[in-house]
Amino acid sequence: MRPLADGKKTSFTTGAAVAALTLSLAAGGAGQAAAAPAVDAKVPRAECGPGSSPETGLQGQVPLRDRRSGRSQKGYSCNLNLVSRYQGQGQATVGASYGTCQYLGTILPGAVTAKRPGVNVIDFSDPRRPRLAGSLVSPATLGGTWETLKVHEGRGLLAAVSVGALSGGFFVSVYDVKTDCARPRLLNGIKGTKLTMPGAFPGHEAGWSPDGLTYWTTGTVGGTIAALDMKNPRSPRVIYNGTTSLVNHGIGVSADGKRLYAANIPAGIVTFDSSDVQRRARHPRLRQISETTWRDGLATQHSLPFTDRGRPYLAVVDELGSGGVRILDISNERKPRTVRKLRLEVNRPEHLRLRAADNARNGIFGYDSHYCTLDRPVDPTALACGWAQSGIRVFDIRDLKRPRELAYFNPPGQVGRRHALANSAHAFVPFGAYFSDILNGGPDGQAPYTGEPDMTADWCMSPPRFDRDRLWVSCDDNGALLLRFARHTFPLR
Repeated sequence: MRPLADGKKTSFTTGAAVAALTLSLAAGGAGQAAAAPAVDAKVPRAECGPGSSPETGLQGQVPLRDRRSGRSQKGYSCNLNLVSRYQGQGQATVGASYGTCQYLGTILPGAVTAKRPGVNVIDFSDPRRPRLAGSLVSPATLGGTWETLKVHEGRGLLAAVSVGALSGGFFVSVYDVKTDCARPRLLNGIKGTKLTMPGAFPGHEAGWSPDGLTYWTTGTVGGTIAALDMKNPRSPRVIYNGTTSLVNHGIGVSADGKRLYAANIPAGIVTFDSSDVQRRARHPRLRQISETTWRDGLATQHSLPFTDRGRPYLAVVDELGSGGVRILDISNERKPRTVRKLRLEVNRPEHLRLRAADNARNGIFGYDSHYCTLDRPVDPTALACGWAQSGIRVFDIRDLKRPRELAYFNPPGQVGRRHALANSAHAFVPFGAYFSDILNGGPDGQAPYTGEPDMTADWCMSPPRFDRDRLWVSCDDNGALLLRFARHTFPLR
């Protein structure tokens, strides 16, 4: 007896089994047709080639024994090699990149107290010798950019919002990075100064519409959301401001700008009709189309709309709770359907106690996905993610139902360097170590810890950027990194 997909049971006689096999062969298979994998089936590990320094435990794990022995301070790699690194003062939560430059996000108080305050600009024009080219010190970049520091690739615009401690807004800064990425030029300064016009809009997360004409911002308090018109980046203006739910996190926008996909807390995604904003209606509204939730995650971070063979999908990333990444089929946008989940071995439920032991003193984020990027929005071949303490993970998604891990790079733990990393959210976020005990299960028999987090593994939180055989990434403690895929690993054919 075996269960069918709908849970019913049946039995096969020998004759029926032979008939089924005959039909399979007649359909052109060389043997029995491969069954479709379960939605939450394990994602096969990457096959590491020469020059790799593979993980020693589960897929995605930095084992406690490695943290104690010092092995984790050497890092782990598989089919991804380090070209160069600029560590500087570290990176706060989410950074951005454009051309041969990286922009390291800020968090308070480091945004103003660091030796080089503001968003540090790292120039990789000599890829082996990156250098600090300068700092962006406008009101928004000094106000803690959190997850708002975003580049629109096509227009070459970098924008950020002053978030404050966790959820704020008020100032937005827009820079031209297309002319010279190493010398960003503030476009919306007042009369040639670095001051910018304040406005009433939320800030914690932000994202560009694909056409680069709208910059959306969201707040984590009160479900706030706003749209800023960026047609003239010298004079951004708020064209929509409202509330949609209790909490809004990151967003994704459809290719035509008419759909907005807002990440939710608790875990889920809300689909809105954003046509009014896209066509600049006089009194725009967001109209909810559907809300999809799930229980095997705690907080959803953001989403990536894409099409595969003409069919629309979302890649939705959960930030906490080891929810990982899920692929939603949104061809019926009122009833999105999960077709596949991508989780590392260490994220699976049976390893909860192991995660608690490994992550107990390393801050709020354990082995969690955070921000991902597709190599292209139409028929993508690969997905790259910042996966917190699991480092940078890259997946082959040419077959959405049968993804496999392609490569990974988990940078060295920065033990003993905490006080040199004033801009690292991992090193200095005030509630990190305390809440790690709660979210990661807590070490048995121990009270919550309120001291310094250990630095045996980094937080890689930013969206990587594909660039031919290279990958631009940034991590909280290790700063800006340039990686290169091993030969014949990527691009995929």
